Amino acid sequence: MTTARTYTAPTPPLPSYEGRVVALDAVLAARDARVARQQAMLAQGGVLLSLTLVAPGAVKRSPLLDAIFAAALAALRPLVDDARARIEAVDDSGHHALYLLDGEARDWKTRMLALENRAPLSRLWDIDIIGGDGVAVSRRDLGLPPRRCLICDDDAKTCARERRHSINALQADITHRYRLHQQAQAIAETMRQALITEATLTPKAGLVDAAHNGGHTDMNLALFLKSADAIAPYLGDCAAAGMTFAASPASPAILAAIRPIGIAAEAAMRAATGGVNTHKGAIFAFGLTAAALGKRLAAQGTTTLAEIQDDIRAISAGLLAELQQPGEDSAGKRGYARHGIRGARGEAASGYTTVTRHALPAYRQALAADGNTRRALLAALVALYAANDDSTTLARVGLDGLRAHQHWARQLLADRATLADETRLADAIAAYARDCAARRLSAGGSADLLALTVWCGQHFTPNPGTPL
Repeated sequence: MTTARTYTAPTPPLPSYEGRVVALDAVLAARDARVARQQAMLAQGGVLLSLTLVAPGAVKRSPLLDAIFAAALAALRPLVDDARARIEAVDDSGHHALYLLDGEARDWKTRMLALENRAPLSRLWDIDIIGGDGVAVSRRDLGLPPRRCLICDDDAKTCARERRHSINALQADITHRYRLHQQAQAIAETMRQALITEATLTPKAGLVDAAHNGGHTDMNLALFLKSADAIAPYLGDCAAAGMTFAASPASPAILAAIRPIGIAAEAAMRAATGGVNTHKGAIFAFGLTAAALGKRLAAQGTTTLAEIQDDIRAISAGLLAELQQPGEDSAGKRGYARHGIRGARGEAASGYTTVTRHALPAYRQALAADGNTRRALLAALVALYAANDDSTTLARVGLDGLRAHQHWARQLLADRATLADETRLADAIAAYARDCAARRLSAGGSADLLALTVWCGQHFTPNPGTPL
């Protein structure tokens, strides 16, 4: 494993915390007005969701608090699409939103508690669920401990009552949480760009590119671009979820936390593509990577590729056992049962060593030779074809077809003259791509790993003097 420079997340400007100081009587009057609105909405029947922000101090509205409220509304909107009535309001006395919903109050409370625990930023969203009887469902009603303090993790009400933490300390914590939110969004954007780079790379064998659809009759480049846009926000959510584990060792608990996000990402992908599975494997690989990266950034501010790999291995510790469990019928499980090929789960359990041992070295070596990014990516792709026991290829053309595919790639890797010339390399891949299309060979697993290679290649480079 190569030693790599540390990853440091982009740091866009922070919105200001400055705003108008609001007198206590104005804050209390705003609270009374909010209660009156709640009562009027509850009179219509149903369950009421009330959103406010944790905003200690005399400034109740600022560009930073506005941004935090906007993030809360964006997170809530898919969940409250069917609200029978809604109010989303901002003034100098603070932020609040009210939604009148159908359903059971306890069910809504459970869903909102999960939302509040999903990311460092969502801890700043104070979401109450009020039943038709006008009584709010409490954490205690669900057998849960009181809401925790932002800073010391003690009972939040006790800390507030005893004023254990200064306003400056609390506001600094809020600012830090928004910085982590920015970092998670930045991770999502860089991963989206990596997916687009992989999709548009041309030529590719057994894959959709800008020139042809490979062995696929239901896919084209436009669908892949739509899909990348659709799933990117969920990769940011995976990073944010990983951030909530900053104080804990990496473990399968992180996988349990991000799996619902992955399911939602897959639904968004299929909605964008008309039901076509463009990026299911990429959601898995990038979701794990985003969660591991988010955890490290929240814990220590920077990280290395080796650390991310270690965390992915720990997060994925139970994945190989899933290959032997009954239930789901997938190409990956069939490949393991018949041929011992571990597929996407095996890649994750290894920490994506096919990327770091084969694709990244090929990419870096080619890039170091002439700075030609396209040739470097094509070389990385061929290295993946040669090394990856791609369960998608196995499902399409069988074990003999997979081994023949790998043999072709190994022969090309051995042809140094072709590998060193962009035109000759592209022509060789294009010719082979026509053969793959005729046989309907797909290399979808290698596409996912290539996208991950693109992302790693952009964010991690070896230290001078270390071997590839």
